[in-house]
Amino acid sequence: MTKPNLNGHSVFPYAALAIILAIVLRQIGFRVEGVFEWVCSVIRSSIYIGMFSIWGVFIRRRIIQPRVRCYLTTISALMVFWVSVRTLRFLFADDPGTLRYLWYMYYLPMLFIPFLAVFVALSLGKPESSSLPKWTTFLYIPTAALLLLVLTNDLHQLVFAFPANASVWKNDYRYAMGYFLIAGWQMLCAFTALTIMLIKCRTPNSRKVLMLPFVPVILTLIYSVLYIFRVPWLKSIAGDMTVVFCLLFAATLESCIQCGLIQSNTHYDDLLARCTMGIQLTDPDYHSLLTSDFVRPVPEEVMEQTQTGPVQLDGGLRLSGADIHGGHVLWTEDVSELLAVLDDLRDAKKSLEDSNHLLQEEYALKTHEAHVAEQDRLYNRIQCETAVQINLLAKLTDEFEKAESEEKRKKLLGKMIVIGAYLKRRNNLIFLADKTPVLSERELSLTFAESISNLELYGVSCGFQMELSEPVAAAQMMAMYDFFEEVVERSLDSMSAVTVRIGKRMDALAITVNTDADNDFSVLSSNMITARQDEDGEWQISMCLCAGGEA
Repeated sequence: MTKPNLNGHSVFPYAALAIILAIVLRQIGFRVEGVFEWVCSVIRSSIYIGMFSIWGVFIRRRIIQPRVRCYLTTISALMVFWVSVRTLRFLFADDPGTLRYLWYMYYLPMLFIPFLAVFVALSLGKPESSSLPKWTTFLYIPTAALLLLVLTNDLHQLVFAFPANASVWKNDYRYAMGYFLIAGWQMLCAFTALTIMLIKCRTPNSRKVLMLPFVPVILTLIYSVLYIFRVPWLKSIAGDMTVVFCLLFAATLESCIQCGLIQSNTHYDDLLARCTMGIQLTDPDYHSLLTSDFVRPVPEEVMEQTQTGPVQLDGGLRLSGADIHGGHVLWTEDVSELLAVLDDLRDAKKSLEDSNHLLQEEYALKTHEAHVAEQDRLYNRIQCETAVQINLLAKLTDEFEKAESEEKRKKLLGKMIVIGAYLKRRNNLIFLADKTPVLSERELSLTFAESISNLELYGVSCGFQMELSEPVAAAQMMAMYDFFEEVVERSLDSMSAVTVRIGKRMDALAITVNTDADNDFSVLSSNMITARQDEDGEWQISMCLCAGGEA
């Protein structure tokens, strides 16, 4: 099985050979003149431009995070720009002013490469949709200011100072304060970027490995010092400052990628070698390219079935797959324990369903029993609270059956209707009171209205006045109705007229019954009931109840 190069390690020998070839061409160029020197320089520049271009292509293939990939690609483009400007300066330009401004243009990549490295470090570990903090835009100000300082050097010579008596500004110069500010800003950005990367790093590498990116940075610092002091032997060995800086910058960033400081889409072989799962990478036609040691061979047609969902294999294994750039990734999982758990859950579900069915039947039975018990309770209450009227109604029924005259039967029937109306409305109040302790005043009006209507059918002249406009406690309502019924039952034989008024008296509920019956109602007197007879023999019986309290 062929394993593709996904980590780029096999590219390093070719890069080393290309650098060696470029060094050889440079040494040859020192020893030849004319066209051969020019050709060696062109080939050498082309080698470096090609190297940095290819490195940029590898960056785009390996770096996953879009923002980091964009910054690193820009850095590689700046390196290509730098080498291209250097090539134009030494091989194609002749005018001193053009040569000088091409030289000044070096500082565009020199300033922005370490500056963008800081943005790379700040972008690490952030979601793809996130953006850098707004304060980072202020970092452009010193970088752009220093670049402008270089490009306008001819006006102030704060970066490179040329002799006052020189007719042409070319190579005879010295470094001014601005140059050291630029160098300091470059090193500050480089060390800041590496420090942020180290702080954000979560890879389990050793400290020695993580310190590897500082090596090319320190070499850059040493080289810069030697170059500033124009050490003679440096020019013959590494005199091409542009190439040396580009190589050291690229080496710094590449070492960050290899150490894991910058996350990359690489090291699949190392990952799969340590992976305990069965994972394999395939091409678009499901031909295996890279597999772990725990992969179980599966036919290609079975692999294709993972497009629609996981595939269950023998032995409790499940094969899943997903599309990736350039092919597919498939993995197997041991789900035998999960399947066993699912079987147990099915059994438990069946048991719970049976148990739930029994519980539902038991609940229905208990609900029915509770309903019957509640009905029995209400019926017992009705029987208890209306026992007198029930017995009276039974007695009247017996008398009605034994009565011989039509007039007596009619009178008994009228009494039975009056008693029956009371029983109906009283039972209705019992049912309503069982649901809510407070009833509307309308219910009280309807209750009395029905009894009074039946009294009128019996032949009694009636009057009813309702002065309440607020709800009444059910217990008080039943107490007033019982009071009224007792007065009626005592005087039904001798009553020809009756009036009822319900209202409030000194914040207390009051019911007053006026009747012309000749019965003695003084026997009803109590702490709540008063009965008095006027000069005409008419009785006024009243009952007062505390508002909101029990009867």
